[in-house]
Amino acid sequence: MRFLISGVFLFLASLPLVAQEAAKTPYWSPLGEGHHAKLNSGKPVILEEEIQGNPWPRFTIYQLVKATPAQVAAVFWDCEKDSEYIPNCTKVTILSHPSRNVVEAEYTLKMPFLIPDEVYVSRNEIRRMPDGGYEVSWKVLNSRYTKSCSGLLHLENHDGGTLIRYSNLVEPGSRIAKLLRASASRQVVESVQSLVDRIGELLIRPGNSLEKETRLMEEALGAAHPSGPAVR
Repeated sequence: MRFLISGVFLFLASLPLVAQEAAKTPYWSPLGEGHHAKLNSGKPVILEEEIQGNPWPRFTIYQLVKATPAQVAAVFWDCEKDSEYIPNCTKVTILSHPSRNVVEAEYTLKMPFLIPDEVYVSRNEIRRMPDGGYEVSWKVLNSRYTKSCSGLLHLENHDGGTLIRYSNLVEPGSRIAKLLRASASRQVVESVQSLVDRIGELLIRPGNSLEKETRLMEEALGAAHPSGPAVR
């Protein structure tokens, strides 16, 4: 996933609460009021940072989701299921587990215009944050079409839900990369939206609280089920 590119909550009611929430959500407070309003309406905030020498910018997507950080992290970490909901992803194969919280996986993406599929290997690492949130980072180790790709998914508590901050930087290998910039931006947004939609779909299924996925993620982090003792 880590979304290599192939080609809602109300405002807080009082200043003390805003200050308290800002202390818990370092990625929420720096955003402007316009961004807050957009996020609260259920829409993503999309930022592009130009990188010298790179035809594509660093894409950063913010979005709110009605789920806990643990639930979001658990779905994202379960990368073998990416092909079920990520656009253009047709297959994910786990290659190795260098450690419990690190996985190396091979991804296959369908390319447009009868171009052979993109195949790449990504090293993904998950961490639990001191504030109760989670981070997943990834780095592409080898790829058919891409020189380099790295990114970070940061999940933090926000007003009973989760603020997603997804950042991805790709250095494409294609000579026509500049022509694909708009497509690249669209696919990043679609991938994050697909994650949000997937979480919503799973949570509305009868009896599904993502307990199994969360337990497996906690085991990867070196802990037992959240209600149980830590594994040392």
